[in-house]
Amino acid sequence: MNIILGSSSPRRKDLLKQIFDSFLIMHPKVDEIPHPFEKPLEFVKRASSDKLQDIQSRIFHNPALMITCDTIVTIDNEILGKPADYDHAFQMLSKLSGKTHQVISAISLLYKNNHYCHKHYDYEITHVTFKPLNKSDIANYLSLINYKDKAGAYAAQENGNMIIQNIDGSLTNVIGFPLRCFFRMAVDMDIIQKLFA
Repeated sequence: MNIILGSSSPRRKDLLKQIFDSFLIMHPKVDEIPHPFEKPLEFVKRASSDKLQDIQSRIFHNPALMITCDTIVTIDNEILGKPADYDHAFQMLSKLSGKTHQVISAISLLYKNNHYCHKHYDYEITHVTFKPLNKSDIANYLSLINYKDKAGAYAAQENGNMIIQNIDGSLTNVIGFPLRCFFRMAVDMDIIQKLFA
């Protein structure tokens, strides 16, 4: 089966490599900006769905499984995107310090086989609690990672023990692609055996 990952995220690529020997990567061309008054869960579900729609319009392989995902960091209904600069990253980590926030990923799948087409959507929410961080803690952490390409200015898999106190839920969700959600969706779609045939 042709497997297409619609994502520009290196983390999603690495996670998918853990379960599939090969897959095609395509970069969705969508506007990932929240609409006015759009809640975090509504936004991440829409963004993932928009990515799938864009990829679907450019794929003609049969059979094929198309996978798109969007992940956000949110606290108090505020979406923390990728930081614009160092000061912005510092501000984000200061906001998360000593508090519990949510990482939400929405996955959109489309299985296409000749005239058969099945779409499925789901999401995963993980609660992440940060240690209380002082200015020195934040500066030390930011010096060790490439924060500019990371939502919320952090990565659990990169020295996350320096800032994270507890993760309640899926670790792969925090990294950027919730594997257990993906497998649950594949079972619901009755395609799990086709993926590994």
